Amino acid sequence: MKTNWERNKPIIEPDLKSFSEIVQNDYPDGSINTIELLAGGLSHSNYKIELMDGTWVVARFTTNKKTLILEQNLNRILPEEVKAPRFLHISHQPEYSVALVEWKSGVLLRDRLTSSANEMYAIGHSVGKQLASLRQITFESQGFLDKNVKVEKPFRLTPDSFYSTITSFIEKGPMTSRISKSLTHRIRTFAKNHAQLFLEDKSEARLVHGDFNGLNLLIEGTEVSAVLDWEFAFAGSIYLDIGNMIRYDHFPNMESFEDGLLAGLRNSGVVLSPNWRKLAKLADLVALCSLLDSQYGGENRFKDITRLIERTVEG
Repeated sequence: MKTNWERNKPIIEPDLKSFSEIVQNDYPDGSINTIELLAGGLSHSNYKIELMDGTWVVARFTTNKKTLILEQNLNRILPEEVKAPRFLHISHQPEYSVALVEWKSGVLLRDRLTSSANEMYAIGHSVGKQLASLRQITFESQGFLDKNVKVEKPFRLTPDSFYSTITSFIEKGPMTSRISKSLTHRIRTFAKNHAQLFLEDKSEARLVHGDFNGLNLLIEGTEVSAVLDWEFAFAGSIYLDIGNMIRYDHFPNMESFEDGLLAGLRNSGVVLSPNWRKLAKLADLVALCSLLDSQYGGENRFKDITRLIERTVEG
């Protein structure tokens, strides 16, 4: 799952004085015991900080001020059922913006995907409930959000917008030089043949996490303990989050996980199309093409994304 992907941005490495100033905004008497760079993030630089009194917090650094403000504002309105870490403080420096965030314990979902069938069902059920909970937030239209959690650029997946978006990726921009002519043809044919499935997508304009996968969910036992990293959130189709979640579906008991996911959604009142899996894979194809078209990345990332696209269009 994103194994050996190159980072989008270099790691931000503040000095001890900077860490101390960040912490003291919320913990005036707090002295730092340890600082640990957390692995996994590809754009932000996240540090786990232990204070002398045993309190744990996370300092989340980025050069993208807008997305950090979006995360903070979204954090304030998330339903109580959504297990997102609380934002404690946010500040901006010329070199970076930083948020001090509540520490949440748990194991990455990625590291639980080899669990037994029964455990995978239970984990999937909890993931489904979290996805249904975040979908409680509604918008006037689907699209990309500004820092105030308002839609600033409308976009909705329809048969026409799906096909035109895919063809734009494969005809223009960096992606065109990263795939073969054969794969370009297969993507175009696949998109044309399946675009009408989006007529079955009855998703309302509700919150999409945007990076809903095993690297951004923490698990304790078989329950989700945290949903992390909301910088890609937008208003749109539920199938985008589902597609992201099942992108890496080669684990032995993924069918049990998917059954649990569906049950968690269904028990929370979310109704999906009978063709939910196909719709999720189609929606995720848009996300994969966007990643392959990005200015960020390297050989490992582009190779893995290309492999995932090939599997999608062959399915």
